Amino acid sequence: MTEYSDDLQPKSDDQSTQSQIVTVNNAPSDHPATLWLIDDDAALRMVLADTFEDAGLTVISFTQAQAAWTRLNDVLKQQESAEQLPDVILTDIRMPMMDGLSFSDWVHQHFPKMPIVIMTAHSDLTSAINSYQTGAFEYLPKPFDLDDAVATIYKAINYQPNLETTTVSLADESNTNITSDTSIEDLTKPKAALASKTTKDNKSKGAVENQSNGNPSGIIGQSPAMQTVFRAIGRLAQSPISVLITGESGTGKELVASALHQHSPRKQQPFIALNMAAIPHDLIESELFGHEKGAFTGATTMRQGRFEQADGGTLFLDEIGDMPFSTQTRLLRVLANGEFYRVGGQQPIKVDVRIIAATHQNLEELVKQSRFREDLFYRLNVIRLPLPPLRTRPEDIPALALYFMQSAAEQMGTTPKHLHPAALQIMQTFDWRGNVRQLENVCLWLTVMATGDTVMATDLPPELLENISPNTVLYEEHGPSQEDAQESLVQSGDVLNSSALNNHQNERSSPLPKNQSWQQALADWAEQSLSTGETDILQTATPEFERVLLTAALNHSGGKKIEAASLLGWGRNTLTRKLQQLDISAPRVPTKE
Repeated sequence: MTEYSDDLQPKSDDQSTQSQIVTVNNAPSDHPATLWLIDDDAALRMVLADTFEDAGLTVISFTQAQAAWTRLNDVLKQQESAEQLPDVILTDIRMPMMDGLSFSDWVHQHFPKMPIVIMTAHSDLTSAINSYQTGAFEYLPKPFDLDDAVATIYKAINYQPNLETTTVSLADESNTNITSDTSIEDLTKPKAALASKTTKDNKSKGAVENQSNGNPSGIIGQSPAMQTVFRAIGRLAQSPISVLITGESGTGKELVASALHQHSPRKQQPFIALNMAAIPHDLIESELFGHEKGAFTGATTMRQGRFEQADGGTLFLDEIGDMPFSTQTRLLRVLANGEFYRVGGQQPIKVDVRIIAATHQNLEELVKQSRFREDLFYRLNVIRLPLPPLRTRPEDIPALALYFMQSAAEQMGTTPKHLHPAALQIMQTFDWRGNVRQLENVCLWLTVMATGDTVMATDLPPELLENISPNTVLYEEHGPSQEDAQESLVQSGDVLNSSALNNHQNERSSPLPKNQSWQQALADWAEQSLSTGETDILQTATPEFERVLLTAALNHSGGKKIEAASLLGWGRNTLTRKLQQLDISAPRVPTKE
């Protein structure tokens, strides 16, 4: 790994021994592809740099985007050779001085052929969309698997044209006034085009929005399934292509459709939503296409249809599977050439409308049953975006429940109630056939019906308590379990130092005093260490704490690294790297004779 500074020129990794090298577009070359890694987290930067070097790349690390910007700007002004340019850039979003989105946008303007991969721990919809709008090649929400990160970087390198094309464009750029458009003061400000409106919206939302990832679209989720949805929205928002959203009822199909519109170039134009199942069949054509005066009994005036109202914007056709077969034929014509006739009309009307359709039904089965036109299906099914049911992403339920409890309290004019951990655990194991809509209704019910400020497990609606195990604890008097506390401890980074860990290992057979928890022991140790003048106690203690957990996981798994990594919640590469850093030898797996 090479740490970049203004006084030190990056050194090639040719001096090091590598089992393989990765080149641009897999072209024959003695020089490996170069990755610029930008992150202000030193520990993560070291792990990533080691990973990518092991994968055959030359890695140059930057602690902040401003240093990388300075280097690129020097190339633009021909103060440095274009040979110094990287083949791919991996950058974090939130950093001091200059944020990753502003940096990515600037790079995309001046080096449009250079791929940038953006990573962030704030993996919400807004971050994903803003990343793609700045020209990012890919978006990696943290935590991510190291193997996936390597695969993404490989894809970015092999996707790009060779460096000669980029160098030619630089010669043209050099004739422009670079410094006037690339002032560092402007770049270190929040990105005006993408971030300012989001920031204002987030401030106006208040605490409720902060708990929902600061996401003005109202789509909440940190699970891998929702990250896939966020990526899809980010990629599709700028496209005029028709999208077919599929998923069970209550999964948020209209929210996704609205997000696609709100982040598209059509966002200043109308977004018209129409539910096919809610309109009588004999009125659907008039609703969609409008009618002329006297076209049928009761048509006393001319009326514009939804297509005309949505001209220039987006028309969302919910439950498209319930559209009558005859109407499907007329819709097919609109999708083909953008023209239609009002009911009773003689003149064609041309519109520019993006169609987003949604359904909870299996359209392929409807086609087989001759209930849905096959040609219309293929017209709509250009891009399919499936939404996951809530029961497959229980890790998102706490954030969703918090948001809905706060929204319900605001609606009822009361103080938000809090969910007890036991109640939340039951909610996470419930089947939620009504998905997010059902969860929202339950939170509203609890706000009205539950007594007290804390919602206990016994306060939950009867349907949530019907199928729980008889052994399930509905009321906990003593707070979280030791396992939960330990997990929280690891996540917060509060750990024991070497001496304290050794003391605990020596006293494993002796339980803690009856009235003293291990948390209290930790607090006593911290106070004692600080009172003796010790500093950087977290940096001293973390390796020892990790050593204990690693050893325990390896012993429990019989030395199987993949299983031990799963027990610790790490990826295989992370565990291997930690073993090397901590100089731990994995126990040998016994072989079968």
